[in-house]
Amino acid sequence: MANNNDNGIMAISTFKAAFDGGTRPNRFKVTIPGVENHVLVKAASIPAESIGMLQVPFRGRVAKLPGDRAYAEWTFSIIDDTTENVRQVLVEWHRIFNDHRSNIVPKDILGGSSEEYKSITVMQLDMQGEEHTGVTLHQCWPIEIGAIDLSYDTADSLTEFPCTIAYDWLESATEGGSGQGGGPMMT
Repeated sequence: MANNNDNGIMAISTFKAAFDGGTRPNRFKVTIPGVENHVLVKAASIPAESIGMLQVPFRGRVAKLPGDRAYAEWTFSIIDDTTENVRQVLVEWHRIFNDHRSNIVPKDILGGSSEEYKSITVMQLDMQGEEHTGVTLHQCWPIEIGAIDLSYDTADSLTEFPCTIAYDWLESATEGGSGQGGGPMMT
């Protein structure tokens, strides 16, 4: 009998072994400073990374050159709770950057040196619940704590809300703060 790898045909066992079971979108962990219970994060994403493109005309052609790296805002969803009150933790963090009553932004916040900027880690978990791969978002601050929709029509569900974070750069969670992965240049 012919070998399953003959003529470029791959055996199903070779295919399965190639990705060791794969990763699943429902196995993740988000670590947010001040929020102890990471399981309340219902949905998140590993943010996209993009580099702009410069198009320079040259003798009837266009030379494409790498431009600046850009980081879009990052949004995740949280299940509202009654014990830790994650929403209140996020609202208090949000208020630090511009208070409701005074409309004052502390000087160290504007300069980017405040300890109130946090790092958030998003990790994929393998089938055994171990951290697999992920990213750390640096210099984070909440730009929007989303609404909680309430309605008499809604039954058999939990309330949840979105939170949108701005951040300055991200890096692979395995890089461990090395300044690589698009972070600020270390000189």
